[in-house]
Amino acid sequence: MAESLVGEVAAWLRTPAAQGMPASDRLVLMIIAERAHKVSRKMLWHRGDRRDDGTKITLTETLQLGTGLGARGLGDALKRLADRGIEVRMQIDTDSLGRPVFARRGHAVDYHVPLLPASVELPPAPDRSRSDRNQSRSGKPVDNS
Repeated sequence: MAESLVGEVAAWLRTPAAQGMPASDRLVLMIIAERAHKVSRKMLWHRGDRRDDGTKITLTETLQLGTGLGARGLGDALKRLADRGIEVRMQIDTDSLGRPVFARRGHAVDYHVPLLPASVELPPAPDRSRSDRNQSRSGKPVDNS
């Protein structure tokens, strides 16, 4: 257990940079910090991280169990963190388009506590103008008559 990293994350969560962060995102950060090595900052697997049948669970499953989030909820939390400049997934490669790759067959996602930014610039909020309300999710106009 890396008490120093838990303290670092807890202190950062009280800064203006963490303002408006959902509880799920905060919990993901805290669980990673609690299980991270204090020098490498990498989330560690523990011997007790096994299913009832004795098979090893991944760090992603550990996060899901600890947060109560499903696969989609955890994915959304990780994306929101990344949008804030807090990429907790460890990049292992880039694809042919230059995008980061975090996992592949035979290599599950690894997590770490990155250096936390002093400030963040959030992505722009979606446009909620009146014209958007008369369109379907595909962007096509909806006939309300």
